[in-house]
Amino acid sequence: MNVYKGIGVSDGVAFGKVLKINSAYVNYPRIQFDSAKQIPTEISRIKEARISIEEQLDSIMEKSVEILPEEMKSVFSSYKMFINDKNFIPAIENKVRELQINAEWALIIVIADLEKKFKAIQDPYISARFDDIRQLGERIMSHLLHKPHLDLSQLKEPVIIVCHDISPADSFHLAKAKLLGIVTELGGTTSHSSILARAMNIPAVVGVQNITMRILDDQTMILDGNLGEVIEEPSQDIIKNKLDKKERFRLYKSELQKLADHECALSDGHKVDIAANLDFISELEIINELKIDSIGLIRTEFLFLIEESFPDEQEQYDLYKNILSQTNYKPITIRTWDVGGDKPAYGFPELIEETNPALGMRAIRVCLKYQDIFRTQIRAILKASELGQIKIMIPMITRIDEVIKTKNIVEDEKKNLGIEGDNVQIGCMIETPASAFIIEDFLDLIDFISIGSNDLIQYALAVDRMNDHVADLFAPFHPAILKMLEKIVTSANRMKKYVSICGELAADPILQMFLLGIGDITFSMSPNHVLPTKSILRKVDRATCKKIAFQFMNKHSYEENNQYLQNLREQYMDSY
Repeated sequence: MNVYKGIGVSDGVAFGKVLKINSAYVNYPRIQFDSAKQIPTEISRIKEARISIEEQLDSIMEKSVEILPEEMKSVFSSYKMFINDKNFIPAIENKVRELQINAEWALIIVIADLEKKFKAIQDPYISARFDDIRQLGERIMSHLLHKPHLDLSQLKEPVIIVCHDISPADSFHLAKAKLLGIVTELGGTTSHSSILARAMNIPAVVGVQNITMRILDDQTMILDGNLGEVIEEPSQDIIKNKLDKKERFRLYKSELQKLADHECALSDGHKVDIAANLDFISELEIINELKIDSIGLIRTEFLFLIEESFPDEQEQYDLYKNILSQTNYKPITIRTWDVGGDKPAYGFPELIEETNPALGMRAIRVCLKYQDIFRTQIRAILKASELGQIKIMIPMITRIDEVIKTKNIVEDEKKNLGIEGDNVQIGCMIETPASAFIIEDFLDLIDFISIGSNDLIQYALAVDRMNDHVADLFAPFHPAILKMLEKIVTSANRMKKYVSICGELAADPILQMFLLGIGDITFSMSPNHVLPTKSILRKVDRATCKKIAFQFMNKHSYEENNQYLQNLREQYMDSY
């Protein structure tokens, strides 16, 4: 019996036999031509692959209306964009001509070049877009090698899929197959393998290194999507324990679903305000199902992927209009372009080679320097605001003049468009120690604030949260972080300004209890965290939250806080 660790991305336990699927990248020919005579043939092969794959994607999209979950359908448009992007297929053709090599080898080189660019991107929602490129490349490779496409619809018995990764196009076939669970070598919480698994309500573990080399077909396996465990040839005791856990989890999910029609409230009836983060348009459906009152964070970076230019004013307006209409014109918060740093900056080549991107040109700094793209976004937002209430949220603010300049741009564009309504509010993200320490000065100028906990912790503790060597130092319950959070919330409450938290911490139940003990705040989170939040917070009242906040604020070390944190988790977290 061997136990392998990965990332649990879809809860639940699966037990069954393995079906292993190998990657098209495993074996491919590497041919260096002696002359340029073979080049036209290789270019033709690439063009044929492109046409064939576009036809396949069109066919899948047409046939998948009743089969694929909504979460996956939205991905195919990005596939179509990638295959037509000038940095992809033309780049492969150029490598063939430049190096006089075969199409398969050129494809690998282009994929590797793109991976280098994306490797520096720390934002999981943006970096996950490289999965689309790599998976599309694998589909091209399969066509070049004349390998058959994945089709598991004829499986006679349910299996646990073990593979390098799963593409959206493959998900069409997987959705028709009998699957117990999914294990992949690549991926994270936002990868399409994870989205597919959650949408199909099957357990999944991703990021299990070299699992396809360690596991054999037809072996017995247990995967635990909660713990991120994969167990090869488990013992009878392990099987019994895991199957008991599987049944408990099924009952837990059933109980959670009963909370969908109830508002989030503490045991004493105190209402807790919840908003949704929006990263994929397909999430609008669950936002409506859960009756979430507002969208507290729209990351506009998902509007563009590997394009060299930003979407134009009409494209942006259409998207914001679509979001408003699909949510029945609930209030939405649009974060302005947060590019640079660890996020793509394809329109600004000079930003790619920064020595220290996290401390360089990013977010509002980029927007104020390149005002043409900023003003385009502001105009699109202002036009959409005539349909419903919109909050404009400025990221990475560190100085008062950045707020003033942004407000002036908004006012200029309102005059240019002849818009006189008051459907727009302006606020900023508090995600640096600088903005936390001068919070009162900001609050004098703006309508609201939102705490970006990921960057706030990263900058305050000088810890790169994506660096494995210092990951254990990324400590949300560090006394310095809690004191900053207290200062931010109490300042906003005192000045009667709306405050929310929209980073990963927004969905942490113990942090929620701490903040509710400090004051009034809205939690903006991924929709799939809403029901667990309702379940846990109804176990405490406001007085208990105040006691928890008092205890945390009167401890003097991370070790003390961490011990208290573990005690609270044991006491209040749901178990199954």
